[in-house]
Amino acid sequence: MWYDNLSDRRLWEIFEEISRIPRESGNEEGIRNFLLRWADEHGLANDTDDIGNVFIYAPATSGHENVPAIALQGHMDMVCVKRPGSMHDFTKDPIEIVCEDGIIHAKDTSLGADNGIAIAIALSIFTDPTAEHGPLEAIFTVSEETGLTGAFNLDASKVKARRMINLDSEEESIIYIGCAGGVDMKAVLPLRKTTNKAAHTYEIKVHGLLGGHSGGEIHKERGNAVKLLARILERIGRYSLVSIAGGTKHNVIPSEAVATISASSDPTSKVKKAAKEIANELKYADPGFDFTVKEIDNVDEVLSSKTRDRIVDLLFTAPHGVKTMSTAIPGIVETSNNLAIVETGKDEFVIRNSIRSNIGSARDNHLLMLTTLYKAYGFSVEAGDGYPEWEPDPNSKFLKIVAKAYKDILGKEPEITAIHAGLECGIINKRIKGMDSISIGPDLLDVHSVNEHVVAESAERISYFIRELLARMK
Repeated sequence: MWYDNLSDRRLWEIFEEISRIPRESGNEEGIRNFLLRWADEHGLANDTDDIGNVFIYAPATSGHENVPAIALQGHMDMVCVKRPGSMHDFTKDPIEIVCEDGIIHAKDTSLGADNGIAIAIALSIFTDPTAEHGPLEAIFTVSEETGLTGAFNLDASKVKARRMINLDSEEESIIYIGCAGGVDMKAVLPLRKTTNKAAHTYEIKVHGLLGGHSGGEIHKERGNAVKLLARILERIGRYSLVSIAGGTKHNVIPSEAVATISASSDPTSKVKKAAKEIANELKYADPGFDFTVKEIDNVDEVLSSKTRDRIVDLLFTAPHGVKTMSTAIPGIVETSNNLAIVETGKDEFVIRNSIRSNIGSARDNHLLMLTTLYKAYGFSVEAGDGYPEWEPDPNSKFLKIVAKAYKDILGKEPEITAIHAGLECGIINKRIKGMDSISIGPDLLDVHSVNEHVVAESAERISYFIRELLARMK
């Protein structure tokens, strides 16, 4: 097996089992049944709530009966993306795992270590006869990636612990004590069409970009395929627009986008000129940027020139990326926007944005700014309810215990900070009175993309640390 040469074989055996089960957001029945069956097979009490979250309970080991309960928490779903041309079916096919030089990734798809590694760590501890710990609870939520649905609807009566370790972070040596809140925005423009009078139709595609998590990677200045495609369209002169599509998930930076246009002459030379400038600008942040232009069968209808201008000009103008950096916690993003998805339907054009901020009022203000801009271009706008930020508590007693143990066990001081990505801690803390949370995890890179990978040694260290921490808890 791919994990034969790794140290913590048990951890990776469990991760392999999890990876065989389809678990895209909204399709968690298989992983839920697996977890409940696993708990039954190991004699562990278990439960679910109305939304489908799973709870597993492990009794205290000898000598730890009086230790307050601790919850280990993660989510069951994963972001499912695949390379162009891949035949992988996320509704039935297992993730094919590859391990190269201690780096674990998937063949042609996202890996799902976000957040399968949390489940694997928890299960390996819960079923280890040599582990020492007080009462343990596992909280595995549904549909975290598409709206934190499980956390918002979690049945608080199923949880007795008032200290929680969230295992959904992606940088070893960091203890997170706060995160951004967010809100999703949908903008819609009715389409007006006209007869195509041009002799040729072309497909222009931007591809090869890194993409990545819109919280964890938004500050890395990676290219947004939708924005870059709009920039190219602004440069190619006279044409009629047929359609634009790009992006896959609200929390993923678009790595590919395609436009179909009709024109009287081949736009390739103008596309090349614009693309050359872009490639030079991205040569360090996103060196895989590429494009293609090909002629396709001609079409009968195109969008009206006014509709085309509204769409392309807005995509070219609309903000994407970091808006402000935090002044409270230096080095982290405070407010950002991911221009995430564009779709050309039969009768309307849709744009979806994901806005994040560590300050609620800043998030709401950015939403208002975007709404004003989009309405000026003729779009109607609606926004979801959003999710709250997790306010840091640097004086938490639980944090101080974990930080001291981290130094004692792993021999180094952890960095204590907040993260721009959304975590479930803030929501769960609000739903369960008195809950005190921290978030840690191994080194995960390029999550929410086909380049997602986890450093095996890092995951093993985090698993070892959690075991030792639980054994030392009083």
